[in-house]
Amino acid sequence: MLLFRFFKLSAFIFISLAILSACHSQVSLPPAQAFILKNVNIVSPVEERIIKNQTILVKNGIISSINSSLHESPGINIIDAQGGYVTPGLIDMHVHFYDPSALVTNLSHGVTHVRIMNGIAQHLAWRDQLAQNERVGSTLSVSSPILSGFENSALHQYVATTQQAEQAVIKAKNAGFDLIKAYGNLSPKAQKSLIQTASVHNIPVAKHGPHPSADIQWSSLSELQSLEHVEDILQGPLKHTFDQQKLKHTLKEIKKLNVPVTPTLNIFWQLTRISEDKHAFLDTLPEHYISPVVAAAERHGQVARWLNTSQKHASYNRDTYNTLLFITEQMHQLGIELLIGSDAGVLLSPHGLATHNEMAQLKRARLSNFAVLKAATYSPARALKLDKQIGQIKVGYKADFIFTRTNPIEDLAALKTPVAVSKHGRWLTQQQLTQLRAQAIENRSTLLELWRLVSNY
Repeated sequence: MLLFRFFKLSAFIFISLAILSACHSQVSLPPAQAFILKNVNIVSPVEERIIKNQTILVKNGIISSINSSLHESPGINIIDAQGGYVTPGLIDMHVHFYDPSALVTNLSHGVTHVRIMNGIAQHLAWRDQLAQNERVGSTLSVSSPILSGFENSALHQYVATTQQAEQAVIKAKNAGFDLIKAYGNLSPKAQKSLIQTASVHNIPVAKHGPHPSADIQWSSLSELQSLEHVEDILQGPLKHTFDQQKLKHTLKEIKKLNVPVTPTLNIFWQLTRISEDKHAFLDTLPEHYISPVVAAAERHGQVARWLNTSQKHASYNRDTYNTLLFITEQMHQLGIELLIGSDAGVLLSPHGLATHNEMAQLKRARLSNFAVLKAATYSPARALKLDKQIGQIKVGYKADFIFTRTNPIEDLAALKTPVAVSKHGRWLTQQQLTQLRAQAIENRSTLLELWRLVSNY
């Protein structure tokens, strides 16, 4: 009894300290105000063109008008773009984090919306705070906790039977999650029940692995929000061998589904670089972008694995990475819709910067700059059914966009360090973004992040 009371007291103190630290974790909000952006060129990835010399009026965070001439309004701040460029805010469809500084880090690099792919209750609170303009950062779509066939895996919810699958989906729907995250190792009966229940309850599903489980029909995946990880094509249907006929058949089946694929090439590129260059590569990463909690876990997990791998295996990783680029290129040529998703937060992959690296990987897979931008803007918005709100610079849409001096169609890297970002009805300059990022990182609460992880373990 004494031990139990001690545990309760310790837990109370722990939670109280965590809540106290949370009170100091929010970054300060610059004021939201209407503004006019004149003499600006609009990048349209959907139309694959640049609309020159426009004037954009933003009120209450919404694009109120776009004209070729300026109609001044009293009391509204006018910003002269001087021939610069605005691009729709980037959307990263596959990220992991349990520390809110990632919201600001993403935004500072022009990533205005992210999809969290292993959600917890705190993510829902952040999502709602962002939607109500009570917090600054990238807005959120939040998946359920991972529903998987692993019985004792951290941050996975074990689902084996049809009843468990049905209950898990209904629980996630009632909790307010935006989508279901289904792992690739679900049994056929569990996967089938999960997808059917999600359809009945009108909650979308994203599946780990662009292929069905075991003997499930391909057609069962036709209503999914997205399919994740191109390497699962190699590991699943191709069984770790480069079989052109099997690849052709697999891509044909994916094409028939009309479901977009999130390749997540960034993370395989990263593990390849770690296995090849070891600490020399790790030393190039901005360590402060990753929370100490995640960094410690990763350094004792997957990072350690690839640091200790042989050069022979590193060469195998490089060959596999090149194969994944080829598969991605083939998907694009077939007209399979691709989505930018970096898997940031895994393997020390830095939020915001990882999104741009994923874009660079699609460029290496021979996509045009317009096609890469479409995969980072309009296509994710459409997958999320937010394509009437974000993903384009149009009247009535949210004013989520990136401002650069130079043309990003000539060099996508221009978007990595924006001159300014428009979000939450605010025109955030590069200096403000840098300050907000530094403040968010400084205000991290390791204690609170540990509590979030432990309480959802």
